[in-house]
Amino acid sequence: MSGVFAMTIETDDLSIARRKLIAHDALTIAGLSLATVVLFVVTLFLFRSFTTHRGELAIRWSGRGRAALAAGRPVEAIGALRTALSYAPADREYELLLAEALDKAGHTEEAYNYFLGLWAAQPGDGSINLWLARLEAKKGERAAAIKYYRASVYGTWNGDGAARRRDVRLELARYLLDQHDSNGARTELLVAGGNNPNDHALEMKLAGMLDEADDRADALAYYRKAIAAEPKNATALAAAGRLEYESGKFAAAHRLLERAGREFDASKNEKAPDDLAGLLHDSERMLELAPFKKLPARDRVARIVAARAIARKRFERCSLQVAQSGASPSSLQILSSAWTGKTASVGAQALLRDSDTQDAAEKLIFDTELQTSQVCGAPSGDDALLLLLAQSPAALDE
Repeated sequence: MSGVFAMTIETDDLSIARRKLIAHDALTIAGLSLATVVLFVVTLFLFRSFTTHRGELAIRWSGRGRAALAAGRPVEAIGALRTALSYAPADREYELLLAEALDKAGHTEEAYNYFLGLWAAQPGDGSINLWLARLEAKKGERAAAIKYYRASVYGTWNGDGAARRRDVRLELARYLLDQHDSNGARTELLVAGGNNPNDHALEMKLAGMLDEADDRADALAYYRKAIAAEPKNATALAAAGRLEYESGKFAAAHRLLERAGREFDASKNEKAPDDLAGLLHDSERMLELAPFKKLPARDRVARIVAARAIARKRFERCSLQVAQSGASPSSLQILSSAWTGKTASVGAQALLRDSDTQDAAEKLIFDTELQTSQVCGAPSGDDALLLLLAQSPAALDE
């Protein structure tokens, strides 16, 4: 009996010891878990604090890089942006700024390789393709530059993509003009103009570049659009007047040039082009001198007679100059025969009676101005105006 009682006591003692051990282990595990949680929270806090600090440092250094770039200090910008990238690796915006700084600092090859690396990751990015186009142009690689310009036009853009693509086309057109590719430039300009949202400043730019591309008709159309929107735009009036003059539209040219002169005189900020006064004088004189076909017969004949006298003097001066040099061009010999013929001396009354004789006299005038300009050089004054008529006879139909 006593043995059984002793075993029961012993069993109870073991149970109590086991429970104490379990409780001790539970407390130990709970303590370790709590310590782990605390360490995790502390580590997370430190990590987030460190990450936030890195982000702040990246923003701070990139800001310094931007400021240096804006101030024209690209070398300083390179150092700041490299530091920013050390805190924010692979940040695309910082990488683009660094590549731009490298280019502006004159490290063309390094900038090119940097942009090429960015392009490999995003070949459709409009901005990256634009920078590569500029760098290829700087290196003299025409075909590659045009390829990247076109990729930029059709690439992706953040923000106002239509405006950015139009700007790239204009830049490509400028590059093509510098490369003496007027046809290519004209194509890009007309496409850019087709996407123009009635921006009058852009119309003026398009007009100037189309004029440079020898596309007078389209240039004039854009200048006229600018004038329609801003009737007192002196620059557009003067440019349109010059183009009309060069196209043989002398009456239209004179009207535009007169308006331009008045607007420049009234303006305190704009200075008239150096050639405006001369063009205005010449257009006015041309309207007095040219034997336009729509004139009354008597007025047209009077102008033919006056122009014939001017051409005769030009022929005589040129003949004397050639004689003194000992030369004897065949073209002047043919002219000499013409000036001794009936056409050179027929009077106004006879001219009035015969339109064919009028045309023959006009031809003699123009032949004289054309041939003497080739033998004796460019004329001046009224002879220069008659030569211009000879080179654009359709102007007489105005």
